[in-house]
Amino acid sequence: MKTLEKQNIGKEILCKWQDEIDLLEDLLKVSAILIMKLHPHELEVLVSSRNENNPYSIGDRGELSIGSYCDSVVASKAKVYIEDALSDDFWKDKLKYNNGMCCYLGLPILYPNEELFGTICVLNKEYREFNDLDQKLVNHFRKSIESDLLINE
Repeated sequence: MKTLEKQNIGKEILCKWQDEIDLLEDLLKVSAILIMKLHPHELEVLVSSRNENNPYSIGDRGELSIGSYCDSVVASKAKVYIEDALSDDFWKDKLKYNNGMCCYLGLPILYPNEELFGTICVLNKEYREFNDLDQKLVNHFRKSIESDLLINE
């Protein structure tokens, strides 16, 4: 297995992921959907939905452990779902680290050896409930990304 820094994702796979993320955004109608790649001390936006109200750009980087929602996914290697950060004492002070997005659904993306590749995250500027079907869709796309990592070894 290649190390995190040396893992190269080919252009074909990145284009596939972009199409999938844009489709997911069309279905969920949210502010942003991202695929984040983990580096030793930061997360990088690898793929970002191409909708006009998305404040995230491909290549944006953020330090780990500053309070971003993705930090929690990385730390726990588990799903994090925040319906409304504004009404949550733990999360409301962390809005500044999350571009003012108050709703978040994030899942870890794992390599075949269970090492963390990064996260897939869905963000919205306003309260939004993600029903079971929404969560299944995001999980389906996560599995597709993980399958591509398996092929890309």
